Amino acid sequence: MKKSTTVFITYNPDSEAEQRLAVRLHSIGAVNGFRMFLPERYFSETVLDNETKRRIEDSDYYVVFSLGKLSQIVQQEIEYAFNHLRDKSRIIVIYDAKKGENLSGQMTNLFHPFDFDPVKDSVDDLVAQVLTHIAQQQAKKQETDKAFATLLGIGLGLWALSSLSESRK
Repeated sequence: MKKSTTVFITYNPDSEAEQRLAVRLHSIGAVNGFRMFLPERYFSETVLDNETKRRIEDSDYYVVFSLGKLSQIVQQEIEYAFNHLRDKSRIIVIYDAKKGENLSGQMTNLFHPFDFDPVKDSVDDLVAQVLTHIAQQQAKKQETDKAFATLLGIGLGLWALSSLSESRK
């Protein structure tokens, strides 16, 4: 059975707009066959919870809404995701189009950015862009995996033929 693509979505707990966007992305992603996670913040909005860590570890992609100043908990989640994900381009950051990128440091060059203008842009268009990007990346990965498996199969076949011809000599 094919494993569905898993996406962890985070947002600043003090931002109602980010929370609404995250929940919308979560709902639409789940309806479209993605396995979606949100952070566990029931016990604390300042300390990274073990359940949240597990959800990040189980995710193929990490989406962060960064429309304003990042909270301490979101900074911890980004660092945890950065240390966990091998392919850093699977960290998707959604910035406020008017304010620009509010994350800094070399590691942010590896992230995949999206700009969102809450006044002009449609939430559904943003959600569609993010999910389409993830689906396209997964399709590319599957193509690469198939090509590698084919190459490996050919190599093993040639090795088997070589071994067979050696044993007949």
